[in-house]
Parts: sequence; structure tokens; C-alpha cells
Amino acid sequence: MNRRVLKNLKKNQTNISLLCLAVLAFFFFNHWSVTRFLDADVQDWLVKQRATSQDNQLTQDEALAHSPVVIIDIDDASLSAMSSLVGKWPWPRSVHAELLEYLLEQQPKAVVFDVLFSEPDVYRPDSDAYFAEVVGASKQVYLAALEQQVAEFSKAPLLSSYPSELALIKGANADPNGRALFLLPNALPASSWNVGTINFTPDEDGVGRRYDVNRMIAGWKLPSLPAKVAQGLGHELPHQQSIILDWQSTKTLPYPRLSYAQLLSQARQEMEATAPDLLKDKIIIIGTTAAGLLDIRPTPISENYPGVFIMATAIDNLVSGKALHKMNSALNTAMGLVLLIFVCVVFLLRGPLYGLLLSLAVSLGIVAFAYFNVMQGLLVSSLPSIFAIWLLSASLLGAAYAGHRKKLSDTISLFSRFLDPQVVKSLVDLESSEQLLGTKSCELTILFSDIRDFTSLSENTSPQDMIRLLNQYFDGQVSTLFSYKATLDKFIGDAVMAFWGAPVAQENEPVLAINAALDMIDNLQAFRQESGYTDFNIGIGIHTGSAVVGMLGTQKRYDYTAIGDAVNLASRIEGLTKNKASILVSESTKNAAEGAFEFTFCGEYQVKGRSEPVRVYEPQRLKRTVI
Repeated sequence: MNRRVLKNLKKNQTNISLLCLAVLAFFFFNHWSVTRFLDADVQDWLVKQRATSQDNQLTQDEALAHSPVVIIDIDDASLSAMSSLVGKWPWPRSVHAELLEYLLEQQPKAVVFDVLFSEPDVYRPDSDAYFAEVVGASKQVYLAALEQQVAEFSKAPLLSSYPSELALIKGANADPNGRALFLLPNALPASSWNVGTINFTPDEDGVGRRYDVNRMIAGWKLPSLPAKVAQGLGHELPHQQSIILDWQSTKTLPYPRLSYAQLLSQARQEMEATAPDLLKDKIIIIGTTAAGLLDIRPTPISENYPGVFIMATAIDNLVSGKALHKMNSALNTAMGLVLLIFVCVVFLLRGPLYGLLLSLAVSLGIVAFAYFNVMQGLLVSSLPSIFAIWLLSASLLGAAYAGHRKKLSDTISLFSRFLDPQVVKSLVDLESSEQLLGTKSCELTILFSDIRDFTSLSENTSPQDMIRLLNQYFDGQVSTLFSYKATLDKFIGDAVMAFWGAPVAQENEPVLAINAALDMIDNLQAFRQESGYTDFNIGIGIHTGSAVVGMLGTQKRYDYTAIGDAVNLASRIEGLTKNKASILVSESTKNAAEGAFEFTFCGEYQVKGRSEPVRVYEPQRLKRTVI
């Protein structure tokens, strides 16, 4: 960063403070529940877009041929068809044994039961024995276990008390007194178990996005059923405790499925096999999509996603090694901080407009970056960075606006000394104080008013009375000038200078100036009567011409004033009023106000500083014809 940047940053301590607050807000947003939930929603949308890109339009037979996973669905149709044969669910285990024998003949890679067999069938022990015999004859059959929540921890069995066939792994820091309650396939002898857990734990917002690789309990480890299957098929498991599921489709039923009842009929040779040899080398999952069995969960794909397809997705991810991953949190945080600083620097160096445009561009860029990465299987947290950037932008914009308003307010306060309050109020709508204070050349109508014979008047009046008298007189005259939208330039001893045309232009400025002068003469008559100074008199000179206006002075003292030949000429015309008229205007003013007044030519005069004579006129109000 060069010296110019550092210098600018040092001059903007408020903005640097805002950046620091935005950085703190960024970390807050990363941990704030609302932001995390919203960010999770954004990531769910991105994940769904990835799933959409993987959708295919294969037929059932084509999908069955290509998919590594096939679902044997205990659907509503199967429950209905089987009810007349074996009664309501749960069915006798002999039914499962019969189907399992048929499936194993098809030479699948694995048969996975997403069904719990937690209690022996006391009324049909032969059915359980038949099922146990078929399961025990193959190492390719996998059974489900489920960890349950217990009301009283002390009543749960010790982890060390479970049979070795459960394959609980005791970690180095395992609690010897660790307890948990598992629903195990107790309908079968432990010697035939090939077990993994089927717990699907949702995130804080209730949406399930992950699946366990290992179920960790008090330092003990129990593989999940998908991990058990993948490991049994020779695949290396990831080292993390869980995986983020990479959904293969936006369809609620993304994998090919066969009806349990129809497949059982094929096993019994009651109907011809519709897909011979297509189950070979498949991972077959037996589960349910039946509404009455309530095995549905909220996921990024659907609010009601069948649990058997969640398991299928987990197995597919572990076997293919294509689960989603999150960007390293330190890298994600560093990127967010760099973008925050970048936006702040642009705000400081280039101004609010460029800053806002950059904030918009960066926000869109973050979304695009997150979209690109999710298509590569990488999840990026985007919302905290976007929130922090817009908080910073809003704060910097607010600070810039406050600074702008303060600067403008200071300018308005300055102009309150020169202008009527109503005119000052209208200046607030101007875009910048520079527009008001900037030096410019423009057409002005300038008025000079001076008290005649002020020296002799002051000699016969005490200083205190003279100041009181002048204040009383100027108060009325300034009010009149303000009422005609004049800019009060200055008091020069007993003289007043005002002009029209800056800082804002008015319509018919010469007419306003002459009307103000005529009212000032009327004010003079009233002032004489109230004060008792009957010899108090004034002269007013008005000229319209080009002049330069702007701030003049030093840093400690400066005023908004007009300078130039036109100002000098107005002052000279005021000097010509003595013994001629109370008000005299130049020819340029007279021409500009033609038709609004009657003018009497008062002669040509040579004035100091001009080679050509000046023609002056006395204005009077138009006489109204009385009908």
C-alpha cells in the first residue's frame, strides 16, 4: 500500500473505526444463529443447483443398469398387497428371509436392511430362525442399529457391556463408564450381525445435511450403516466424523426402486422377472417410502425426503468418494476480511458511488464464487461476508452523508448571515457546499445604500444612541432586503451593500432590487417619525452587471462577497444621489426592469474609474389609473 493510501487512511479515522466494527460484525455474523441459518439456506439452494445439474432422464431400466444402488421399496402398494397374505406390518421375518434368498442368488455386492429387527417374534420363532439362517449364511448382508435417547442416563447400559459382535471401537480417551441405549437386531443371534447405526441427525435448524461416518459416544466409536457397507466393500473411509451429503438428484426418489411385493412375487415365481440379472453387483437397500411408516426427513432437496434414499445417498457418497466438503474456515474467513478491507479502501479513495458499485460487484462475485465451487463439490460460506460488506458500505455511506450534511450545514450557517432564512432553507436541497462556496463570475444586480451626512449626525449624538439608532434602522432595512431575496454582502460603516444573482439566481432580479429600494425609502419615512430624526436621509444606487462572487478572506475570517467593476459602479451611482434623488439606477438596470416601473432620466455623469459617462435614472412605481 503506497504512502498516498496510508495518508488517506490516516485522515479517515472514523471510517477506519467503521471498518473495525465491520470486521467484528463479520465474526459475529459467522456465529450468529440467524446468519448461520440463512447461510445454511443459501448453501442448501446451491446444493440443490448442483443436484439439478446431475439430474438425468433415464428410464427405469436404464437407471437400474447404471446406478450402483437399487432400492427394494416397502411402499404403500406393497403393504396393501401383502396384507391379505401375511397381515399388517411388521411382517413375519420369514418373508424377508424368502426375499433375501432370492436377492443373494442375483449376486449383489451387498444387501442392506434399513429396517430394525430389535425384538424377537415370540409368536413365530421359526420365522426368526429362518431369517437368521439366511442372514448368517452371507457376509454381504448388513443390519441396522439405532442409538436412542434415554430419560435417565444411569439406566442406559454401559458401552463395555455390549457384545463384541457390535464392533464398538474403544478410543484412547474412551470413558469406561460411558453409556448408551441401542436398538440392535436382537431378533437374530449376535454371531450373524453385520451392524451399523442409521441415526440421521439434523442440524440446528432441523434440516438433515450430514450422515455419520462413525457414531461417537463418550470416546467410543460405532460405524454407521453406510460406513459399514463401504468398508465391507473395500473402500477407504474419510477421517471425519460425518460427511456432507452430495445429493445425486432433485428427485424425491433419485435411485431406481423395485416394489417389495412385486420382487417377492418374482422370488416365488408367481410372475416373470422384469429385469433379470440387473441386480448383479448392485448395492441393494431394503427400506420404505410408505407414508404410514413415517420414515421421512427434511433435507435440502425436500421437506419430506424418504429415509431410505438418504441412506442410499450416504452409501453412494462413501463408495464413490464424492461427498461434499466445506472450504477451510480459516481460508474462508481470510477471504472475507480481505474483501472487507478492499471495499473500505475503495470507499475512502474513490468515494461512495464507486464503493457501492464495488460492494454490489463483490457480493455478486461471492455468490458466483460459491456457485462455481459447489459445482466442484466445495461448499463456501458466503452470507457472513456479504452481510459484513453491506453493513460496512451502509456505515461508510452514512458517515459520508453525515460529513456531507455537516459541511453543507456549516455553509448554510455561514449564509444565514447574508440571506433570508427561507432562502437559506432552499439551499439545503443543493448537491454540495462547494456549489455554494465556489468562486464564479455571474450577472448580479448590486445595491448600495448609504446614510447622508452621517458624520454631522454622529457629532450631535452620543455613541450609545448612535449605535442604537443604526441598529434600529438596519434591522428594518435588512428585513426588507431579505423579503426581496437579496444577499446581504456587508455593512460598511453606515452603508449597506446587497446583491441579487448569487449564490442562487432569482427571476427578475433588477425588479426585486428596485422594489426593495422603494420599500427602503418607505421604511425611512416611518423610521423618521418613530425616531424623531427628521433630517435622517439615505441614498441608494443600483447597477446590473457582471461581477465575481465567492469566499474572500483568511482561514480565521472570511466572507461571501462580490467584487468587480460592477460593484464599484453601484457604489459610485449611490454617491450621485445627493441632491438629485433618493434612488438612482444605471441604464443596464433600467433596461432590465423596463415596464415594471416609470423611470426619469437624471443625466450623464463621469465617475471615477470609468472613461465613459454613466447614464442614471430615478425609478418610481407605476401610477395606477383609478376608474
